[in-house]
Amino acid sequence: MSDLKLQHLDKIYDNKVQAVFDFNLDVKNGELIVLVGPSGCGKSTTLRMVAGLEDISAGNLIIDGKDVTKMAPKDRDIAMVFQNYALYGHMTIYENMAFSLMLRKENKNEIHQKVLSAAEILGLTDQLNKKPNQLSGGQRQRVAMGRAIVRTPKVFLFDEPLSNLDAKLRGATRREILLLHKRLRATMLYVTHDQTEALTLADRIVCMSMGHVQQIGTPLELYDTPANLFVAGFIGLPPMNFFDVEVKNGELICESFKVALTPEEKGSLERYEGATITLGVRPEDISEGGDISVNVFSNENLGQTTLVNGVVGKHRITCKFREWCTYKAGDTVNVSFKKKHFFDKKTTDAISLR
Repeated sequence: MSDLKLQHLDKIYDNKVQAVFDFNLDVKNGELIVLVGPSGCGKSTTLRMVAGLEDISAGNLIIDGKDVTKMAPKDRDIAMVFQNYALYGHMTIYENMAFSLMLRKENKNEIHQKVLSAAEILGLTDQLNKKPNQLSGGQRQRVAMGRAIVRTPKVFLFDEPLSNLDAKLRGATRREILLLHKRLRATMLYVTHDQTEALTLADRIVCMSMGHVQQIGTPLELYDTPANLFVAGFIGLPPMNFFDVEVKNGELICESFKVALTPEEKGSLERYEGATITLGVRPEDISEGGDISVNVFSNENLGQTTLVNGVVGKHRITCKFREWCTYKAGDTVNVSFKKKHFFDKKTTDAISLR
């Protein structure tokens, strides 16, 4: 496998619309990088530039130390797994997996061994004589992955490969991809809009919005120390709660509550004295018992946890409690915030604690 470098990539279409702005990323040999963000953020366009399916308007693409920016897709030694499987319906599973190797005119014995090896890895050995329409969606996606594996490419690209599967199959196939990555030690670039996939699969995540990279880091870094308001609101399920608060005399003052600052927080927010900032609190960082009153409007029991939705003054709030709760609409629950995040109101950048 190989390393991959995306250097100052831009994508500008003929109508002058720019989809990707100055994208920079160094992917280490054997690393699994997930590009995540809402629809239209530029993640799939970036992947397609790497694959050669979209021209690169500016910048350079380096694979294994070689500049492939102007190289044809077939010469980049990349394998891509698509959302819609892209299998040949008239061919057997064996023929689908062997097809690219047959086009290369590889030795038939070598092709046979590669297909059998990939089929064993993916649990498809008993399906090789079937046609795609005889398989489930999850099995067809595994065939698409097998077709990529047999080529032993330098880089694997995944374009939202699980979005056509139901929730149960998504979870199972996600685990298969993770095991596949560990077994092959492959360099992978994976695109999804699903943050659960990003958090569970990635060595590092690239979070994008409107064509711009917002943050690159490990799943824990993006969850625990988001770089800005967008990342904080996008990463995490349920999303982070946000409140407009005034910094005043060692407290955060909202229209309906006050929160005392720790000495560390007070020092970090000293320059914001008298100003309004954004306070962020994850639902799982809210606990029962405290001085903040939540007026409940719904209660969602999820087994070992409960989501309690309500309002604090004019702000909506979701609390995630680690037990089965029986709150009803109209109830009041008092809560406290265990961990807080702070964001500059003008720039939306995170305010770091000293």
